[in-house]
Amino acid sequence: MHKMLIAVWAAAAAVQCALAWSADAASAPAFTASRDCDICPEMVSIPGGEFMMGTPAGDSEGGDNEHPQRVVRVKPFALGKTEVTLAQWRDFARVSGYQTQAERNVNAQGCLTWEPDDGWAWRDGRSWREPGWAQKDREPVVCISWVDAQAYVRWLDENSGVRGWRLPSEAEWEYAARAGSTTRRPWADDEVSCVYANGTDRTIGPRGRTWTERALCKDGYWFAAPVGNYRPNAWGLHDMLGNVWEWVQDCYLPYAGAPSDGSAHETDSCRGRVMRGGAWDEPPAVLRSAERFWQGPGNRRSNVGLRVARALPP
Repeated sequence: MHKMLIAVWAAAAAVQCALAWSADAASAPAFTASRDCDICPEMVSIPGGEFMMGTPAGDSEGGDNEHPQRVVRVKPFALGKTEVTLAQWRDFARVSGYQTQAERNVNAQGCLTWEPDDGWAWRDGRSWREPGWAQKDREPVVCISWVDAQAYVRWLDENSGVRGWRLPSEAEWEYAARAGSTTRRPWADDEVSCVYANGTDRTIGPRGRTWTERALCKDGYWFAAPVGNYRPNAWGLHDMLGNVWEWVQDCYLPYAGAPSDGSAHETDSCRGRVMRGGAWDEPPAVLRSAERFWQGPGNRRSNVGLRVARALPP
C-alpha cells in the first residue's frame, strides 16, 4: 500500500514536531462541533459549496485514479470531528451485541495486522479488541470492515433519536478534508506533516524498527494516535489525513461518469469500497487530500477505521 516517496521533504532532520495545538487567534478552528445525544459522535456542520475534486494533470504525487479533476457541488452535511474511537465502538458493541467480521473470523481470518516479526499478515484472534498493540479509549477503532461500518451507522440511526446517519460520500470526504484549500494537503503542498497528521516519521517502533519512507520529524506514535491529537484543518476536523484510513460509501470506480452533486458513486456489482485519508503506516506522499485507496467491503486491517456523516434537515 506504500507509494514511493517522490517529494523531498525540505525540513531539518532535527525538527521535533509539537503535537498539541493551541486555540489562539491563528490556529482556532473556524467551525465548532456539537453532540446531539449521549451516543452521538461530535459532529461539525459542513457548509455546501463547489470544489475541484481530484488531482491536477501532471502533479507528480497524484495517481491515475485521481483523474480527471472535476468540479463537484456538495450540499451541506455534518461530519464527525474525529474518527470513531475505541470507546465509542465498545459502547456500541456492548449495547447492540454486534460482533465484527474480524471477531467472527469470516473466511477463517481475523484481521490483517502489522507486527514486528513479519510485518503485515492475516492473524486469527486479531480484531478491534486486540489489533496488535495496547490501544487507549481515545484512539480510533481499527479492524473494522465496510460492512461493520454500515452496522454502526444503522445503529446510530435507529437508537440515537437523530436520523440521517451514514458514511460520507467520497466527494463529501475530500471536500471536508480540503476545507477550502486547493493544495495537496489542507495546510500546504509540501511540508513535514507531524503537527497535522500521523504517518511514517522518525519515531522508533517495536524492536527498534524504523520506516524507510518517512517525514523528517518525530511525533512519538508508531501505531494510531489518540484522535484530536494533531492540529485540525480550517473547518475544525482532526485527523482527516493520517492515523487510520476511513471508509466512505462509494464503490471504487473511475471518476469518469461519477456524480457531480456530491452523492456516492455506487453500482449493483460493487466489488470494492473506497477508503480515504491514509494511515499511521503511510509515508508523506500518501497523506494528501486527493489520495484514494480501496478494499473489499469485508476486508479489515489494523490501519482502517471510520468517520461518520449525517444528513442535515433541508
